[in-house]
Amino acid sequence: MKRIFLSLSICVLSLSCRKEYDVNDFSGNLKPYLERLSKEKAIPVSDTVAKNFLERNASKEELIELMDAKKPLLRVVAYRAIINRSEPEYFDLLINHLSDTAKVAWWYYEDAGSYFSVSDVMIREAFDKNGLSPIQKKVLTERVLLEHSYLDISNWMIQDIGPDEKYYHLIKERAKTKSKDCGNQLTSCYALSKFRKKQDGKLLLSVFEQNINGYCLENIFKSIEIFPDAVFFPLLKSYFQDSIKDKLSENKNVDNNVLYFAKAVAAYKTPEAFEMLKYIAENNTYINKGFWPPYNKRYVLKAIKIHYFPLYDDLIKEIEKEMNPCDLQSLISEIGFEIRGDDRQKW
Repeated sequence: MKRIFLSLSICVLSLSCRKEYDVNDFSGNLKPYLERLSKEKAIPVSDTVAKNFLERNASKEELIELMDAKKPLLRVVAYRAIINRSEPEYFDLLINHLSDTAKVAWWYYEDAGSYFSVSDVMIREAFDKNGLSPIQKKVLTERVLLEHSYLDISNWMIQDIGPDEKYYHLIKERAKTKSKDCGNQLTSCYALSKFRKKQDGKLLLSVFEQNINGYCLENIFKSIEIFPDAVFFPLLKSYFQDSIKDKLSENKNVDNNVLYFAKAVAAYKTPEAFEMLKYIAENNTYINKGFWPPYNKRYVLKAIKIHYFPLYDDLIKEIEKEMNPCDLQSLISEIGFEIRGDDRQKW
């Protein structure tokens, strides 16, 4: 215990004693470019003369020192340069700066931006450059979720990781917590559903019922699909009656929520589930002969192939007859891609 306390004390002391560098601490040729970057109101979304000069001319040691600059934006720019130059210390530097919660403005697209902590941006920079190996991702995820769960990036990690008991308490607490928008809470519900624990059914149902008329339906249906417990089926029936039955029309296409709903229903593999799926398949939505069959049929076929059950055989054959071989093969490839999880796991 004493040894653990001593090591923690040394760690805290080293962080608290870390020197903060001012622009004036750097060599003369870098100084004017650092001053120029210091005046930026947000992290440059594209290349600038100052940013390029820094990346080409600063030494590795100077970039590492700049990661402790007084101005948060300079810390991010320095780490981006380290990433772009593929400096081998990039991961250790990232781990050592996870507690950097100063906020910076970041325009991640030309027309979309917000304020993020320095460490959040650094993690995204490393991730986007494909600079993280599977082992590094595992280490980083553990450090963030167990020690720095206040970071925004934790919501993305929680959505993506498998059911690991060491994260269960954190995930369940977040599933209980209402967020400003429904996204973060329902993301946590999706993560909680992966554990498939019967005792979580009541909590999950309560959150789903509160949000079933909102705009975060995708994670509700994905959660039920991965954990098709009997407690959720009445909610699916209610949604079917209120939002699907007598609502499908040839004049209007369906959105992706119908696909997520169909997959959730198909996961139950019961006659009652089959009747709902059959209704969706037989009531055509927007018809464009160049892209036959319409999406209601495609969505149902995808759902019942992913969650195959002999009860679905006749409906599978019926829809497949309407598709040309090229479209059918393309859909089968999509299904295989999804079953393998190639489009899911990032962390």
